[in-house]
Amino acid sequence: MSWTSPGFEAKHGADMSRHHVNREKSTRSFQLHDDKARHDVKRETSTRSLQQQEDKVRYDAKREKSSRSFQQHVDRVRHAPLVTDSEEGYPEPQAQQTCKVQVFSAKDWRDVDYRAENAPEDVSNSYEDLLDYLLEDLDSDIARLRSIFRWLVTRRIPIVLSQEDLPPDSPTEYLHSIQERKGCYAQLFALLCRRAGLQCVIINGCAKSIAYEVGDEVDVSKLRNRWNAVYVEDGWRLVHPYWASQSVKGYETGRWAVVESDDFHQDDFSLKENSLSSEVNEFFFLTDPEKFIIKCFPDSEKWQLLKKPLTKKEYEELAFLQPAFYEHRLQIKKKVSCIVHTTDGKAEVRIGMPEDRMKHLRFKYKLYKLRGTEDEGEYMPQLLDRFLLHHRIETSAIFEMRFPIVGEYKLELHCMDSEKLMPSNWICDFRIVCPEEMLECIPLPIVPAIGWGPGKELEDCGLAALTHDSGVVSIDEHYTTKMKFRLDKEVDLKAELLHYKISKSDLEGCVQHHCEDGEATVEITPPGEGEYALQLFAKDVDGERYGNVCNYVLHRTIFVEDPELAYIRQRLIDCTESGSIGELSQHIDDFVTSGLEDRGDLTKAKKKHALHRINKEIQEAIQSKDLDMLDRMMHELGQNGDFSLKKDLGGVVEHAEELRARLRRIKRLQHAVLEMDQKTISELRSYSKPPPAVHAVMVTTFLLLGNKEIDLKRWPRVQALINKKGKEALKRRVANFDHDGVLPATRNRIKAILTKYDLESVQMASVGAATFYQWVMSNVGENDPSWKREEPVKEEMMKGPAKEETKKSVP
Repeated sequence: MSWTSPGFEAKHGADMSRHHVNREKSTRSFQLHDDKARHDVKRETSTRSLQQQEDKVRYDAKREKSSRSFQQHVDRVRHAPLVTDSEEGYPEPQAQQTCKVQVFSAKDWRDVDYRAENAPEDVSNSYEDLLDYLLEDLDSDIARLRSIFRWLVTRRIPIVLSQEDLPPDSPTEYLHSIQERKGCYAQLFALLCRRAGLQCVIINGCAKSIAYEVGDEVDVSKLRNRWNAVYVEDGWRLVHPYWASQSVKGYETGRWAVVESDDFHQDDFSLKENSLSSEVNEFFFLTDPEKFIIKCFPDSEKWQLLKKPLTKKEYEELAFLQPAFYEHRLQIKKKVSCIVHTTDGKAEVRIGMPEDRMKHLRFKYKLYKLRGTEDEGEYMPQLLDRFLLHHRIETSAIFEMRFPIVGEYKLELHCMDSEKLMPSNWICDFRIVCPEEMLECIPLPIVPAIGWGPGKELEDCGLAALTHDSGVVSIDEHYTTKMKFRLDKEVDLKAELLHYKISKSDLEGCVQHHCEDGEATVEITPPGEGEYALQLFAKDVDGERYGNVCNYVLHRTIFVEDPELAYIRQRLIDCTESGSIGELSQHIDDFVTSGLEDRGDLTKAKKKHALHRINKEIQEAIQSKDLDMLDRMMHELGQNGDFSLKKDLGGVVEHAEELRARLRRIKRLQHAVLEMDQKTISELRSYSKPPPAVHAVMVTTFLLLGNKEIDLKRWPRVQALINKKGKEALKRRVANFDHDGVLPATRNRIKAILTKYDLESVQMASVGAATFYQWVMSNVGENDPSWKREEPVKEEMMKGPAKEETKKSVP
């Protein structure tokens, strides 16, 4: 049954009808919008697709063009002339019979060099045109070789905008293939030589290039290299065209840290790392085999061209010399390998110089330390400032190194000729292995910018050394060392003495100079041993500033002093050796009064004087058996702290210590007797028939005190002596006892009586008697080493019998 009214239904129906109409309109509107959206998407998609098709067409066309260009270039390179390492019919390699200077001099070929270096660019577009140009009017093999070499090593690869601009099958294209690592200088050089009718081979091997570190094992797989040999002048001669085209001025791989350099001490010189020079390096043209092997090691032993070929191990150990070393005509003074081992933390390298050029040569150095794991992350390594001394002696340049730190180091040396410009001044490297540091390693006082010893600066200011021409001078011979210089003109001089630890102001009075009769004299009086630096400064008379003109390192290894003071010192030394004690005392006073420095001489003299006095006093104490004096002398020896005194006194001290111990024991036992209480004494006195041990001990006690044995045989007589009072009381007699007054016969008799008793048996009979037993034994056994010594008296034995002990007779 429906509870809705007809009015409600009519109204509800109208509402529903409007709802359906509105929903239909909305649906149609949405449909129209959706259709429009789909149409727009379809149109956009169509437009994008068309654009992509157009882009693809353009991309494919561009890629095809690029591919054609690249393929053309690849084909050209691929079809470049094939260069083999050798050709059939070549002579077998033999040891070279003549050296480079016998067959070649660069100055003879300047015209050929100039023409080759200035070849027009277009002749490089074909091998024929290039060789026609380079070989024109040249009728010798070495002339043709020189022209080809000079053209190749001075040629710089031109920049091209497109690979299509490269002429095919041409030297220019081959140079570009070298740039792209598809060819090498050795191949192009061989190709040109062979086309010119020269016999040329390509040699494969390993080389000490910039990837090599001095002292390392040569890795033949990582240090691969190629060079050439050309048959001219009746033999095979070595050429390295790539290395000749550039010179290395020095390099740093990052494994080493600079710890010392003369760069630290001046501003006018700098060693550049990893630097290359584009100048031609003539060293690598027709290089002599014994020099070439320093750098390059061929796979085939025969191409060493040496009479005695080297093993790989020998090659690795060769000194790491550079082309400039030979160009300067330098020599290694001592035969060394590339690794130098220190001795006591010190090492030295000596380089020989040609006498006719030595004054024009100037050396520079850098010292590196091999980085370790502990150095990682450090901003600056620990510098070894002023620990390398570079100086000259005659024709040798010397590099002395002192190492305060263990480790591995590298010494890099450079040399410049003031009248000769070279592509590189780098001459050699050495690895320095330092397993232990130098003891007391002290740095130099200074490292002067102009170096050590007379040089150009001294000559330029009008002075010449007359007495000392080496930069390092020993000043041990005289107290005052005099150095003289010739004055070619009037100048103002100034001299300064320096020391690592002593201030300059404290040394002002140690150096003086004066000029007279065209000579300047510098007098040096150093205050003691050590290493000093003498600096000379000069200026023109009307000049304003002094300039450093000469420097010396001064070594004083022994002490030299004023003659008068030296005489006082020598008298003390002589008297210490053989003089009397009275004279020695006087010389000691003179030495101290003069204010001389004790260099061990005064200590030795005082020791001898003290030894004589102590020995005398100990002997007196032994003779008098003076325990107090012995105690004082032994205490003095102990307080002295010089244990050698006891050793020098020898048996005297042992005898004194033994006597002292006995006297102390006697005194202690005497004290034990004197401290015996009345009860203990009464116990001894009360025996009516004492044990034999007690009777024997008391008899020997009174024998020692001076009584006669006949009066002591009966015990009542002994009891009477024990009972005496006053001056004759037993304790007083013990206190006043003089053991020196006992006759030997008495001592022997006492020993005979007590020989059948020991401390234990006496103690069991009576504690009081045991105290007297030990006192007696200590006195009669003192001068007889054969008489056995008893154990020290126990403290409880000296206090009398225990409370519970009862008096008893021992049968």
